[in-house]
Amino acid sequence: MFSKKLILLLAAILCSQCAWASSDNYCSPTWTLTLRNYDRCSNLPLLTPGNDTRVNLKLLMADGGLGTLRAKRPGKEDVEFGYGMVPFSVDTFESSLFASQSKADSPEPEQNTVSYGAGDRCGSNEGGKEDFIEAVKQSKELSAAEQQLLTAARKQFTPVCGKVPATAATPATEQEAGNENGPPSATYKQFMEYLAAAAAFYEERYDAASSGFGALVGSDQPWLKEAARYMAGRTELNRAQLQAFDNYGYPQLDKADKKALLAAEALFKGYLKEYPKGQYAASARGLLRRVYWLANNQQKLAEEYAWQLHNQHAPQNNASAHELAQEADNKLLVGATPDQLQDPLLLATVDLLLMRDNGAAGAKKFGFADLKKQQPLFAKHKALYEYLLATHQLYLQKDAKAALQSLPPGIPAKMTYLDFSRLVLRGQALEAGNDYSAARKLWLSLLPVARQPFQNETLQLALALNYEYSNQLAAVFAPGSPVTEPLIRSILLRQDASAELLRQRISAKDSPLQERHIALYTLLYKDLLQGRYQDYLKDHRLLPADAATYKRDSDSRPHLALFTWSGKKSGDSYACPSTVEIAQKLAQNPQDPHGLICLGDFANANDLESGPDTSRPAAPQPAGTRTAVLGAAPSQFPGSLFSRGEGYKTVVADANATPDQKAYALYRLIQCYATSGYNHCGGKSVELPERKAWFRTLKSRYGKSAWAQALKYYW
Repeated sequence: MFSKKLILLLAAILCSQCAWASSDNYCSPTWTLTLRNYDRCSNLPLLTPGNDTRVNLKLLMADGGLGTLRAKRPGKEDVEFGYGMVPFSVDTFESSLFASQSKADSPEPEQNTVSYGAGDRCGSNEGGKEDFIEAVKQSKELSAAEQQLLTAARKQFTPVCGKVPATAATPATEQEAGNENGPPSATYKQFMEYLAAAAAFYEERYDAASSGFGALVGSDQPWLKEAARYMAGRTELNRAQLQAFDNYGYPQLDKADKKALLAAEALFKGYLKEYPKGQYAASARGLLRRVYWLANNQQKLAEEYAWQLHNQHAPQNNASAHELAQEADNKLLVGATPDQLQDPLLLATVDLLLMRDNGAAGAKKFGFADLKKQQPLFAKHKALYEYLLATHQLYLQKDAKAALQSLPPGIPAKMTYLDFSRLVLRGQALEAGNDYSAARKLWLSLLPVARQPFQNETLQLALALNYEYSNQLAAVFAPGSPVTEPLIRSILLRQDASAELLRQRISAKDSPLQERHIALYTLLYKDLLQGRYQDYLKDHRLLPADAATYKRDSDSRPHLALFTWSGKKSGDSYACPSTVEIAQKLAQNPQDPHGLICLGDFANANDLESGPDTSRPAAPQPAGTRTAVLGAAPSQFPGSLFSRGEGYKTVVADANATPDQKAYALYRLIQCYATSGYNHCGGKSVELPERKAWFRTLKSRYGKSAWAQALKYYW
């Protein structure tokens, strides 16, 4: 079984940049259908506990017509990190795979958008300017001079978000509004009062803002009356959150002003009652979510999300499905308990989250009895409820028979993502009971109706896992096989395939050139590094004439040039022959000192370190309720991976090795622990006293060698 590092090295043959990609943004998929724990890098088009909650919620939204999934090939960066179509990272899903109809920003006075964001007062000057000016223009009670002055005053109004006075109209402006017909009109004064209240709002003088807007709710001017009622609610909301965030912007909900929140709720509801289709109705309804979140009232918050979710085209809806799911994830789903939720979609999303594998404690925390109590809430979503029951039975109870009984076997002509999830879960339950044949029959029967994005690719993964764990790997590569995804086939070739299967793919006429080269690279790599030296000498002849051009940095082609290594004198002055000559020596004597040293130098020169402690290979993970991972079944390729650390030890202990060979082997063996003290040459690690003994032996017995003189530490 390969170590993790070797698996990554083999994966690198698919791309030229894998080894140098930034680890800061590293995200690679786990190729499995059974996601038991959260993995942001590995999401599936299935309702499954391990998915990000946003993915599960949006799959349910897609079934309800609130969004769609777009089948999109992974980008270059995703390919470099080993992604095919599925699984996908949550970032990719959010940025390019899920699409919902975007809603236009709702118009709001003194606020460019408060649809689902912060709900504060900052940066809102432009949003209210146009409404104010349009209202002035439409007011017949204003003279032309007054309209001109008010428009200029609003354009000059430059609010500062803080306790610094805003630039606004001055008292002198009122005098200028007078003309030969008399003093300024009452309407003019009210517009000016609105600007004064807005200035107070921005400067956090909420008492003055509240008083100013409150005085205008009885105005005869329609816009002023409506806008003042709306802004009165926003004033109380902003008052409420003055202490609700720390210096870094993190919420401190316990410090929110509860009295102000109650006032804000009442004012927004009053506005919505009087103006159910008002100019600011969508924003006011959206800000109610802000009120409930700050009040930590999860039940009311959940009710608002549910309303928004099921009323996407209502005048009071202010967020797209995409925005709504993101906001709900941040503010509700992370902390809500099932008893706080009534909506089936939100409840199902939280239920799946609670089914993540936390061992016996997790099953006890969210027991089957808890799920049974929810049945009345799913009265109109029976299929979803049955699916949740079966998921609990398979994932938490590990009871495949019970899960099968909860899952109807019928296959609809057009599968929703819930239908698809149900049928995939059925296949998983069959495999958990070791009925691979029935599961395989199901996977194959689903392929003709798997037409929605990512369903076909998911079934290909399911089939590949089935073939792999039922010891029928060759079926993946048989003529007419439905498993056509190149990366799935590549993983199985690199990690599981026998030498015979690799040779078949190299010579098969239906095998694409890239697949033939992947098979050839894997065959030669394992021949040489798993002790099949005679086979390496035969298989080396399969290299194409231009193999030397297939370098690690060449157009994502497998690194076939690796096996054209002609040997050289290393930087430490030890000369080695080509890989063919190394294999010839080791074929005659697997413990040949020069052959072992040079095989180690070959591995070192080409960055083929196998990682620490490969003497203890990881046990393969079986299928069924214990997660099956693509490529993790026992390899059909014989032999264990070469460890240069163990090779050096063999040379040191070999009575027939020359003094130079022993000295160089000791030198290299000690350097396996430079500079950290941790073994990076593979094999069994040794403690400091033994490394010290190697160092003393090198310095005393082989002290005249260049390697003894060059080495100063034993780490």
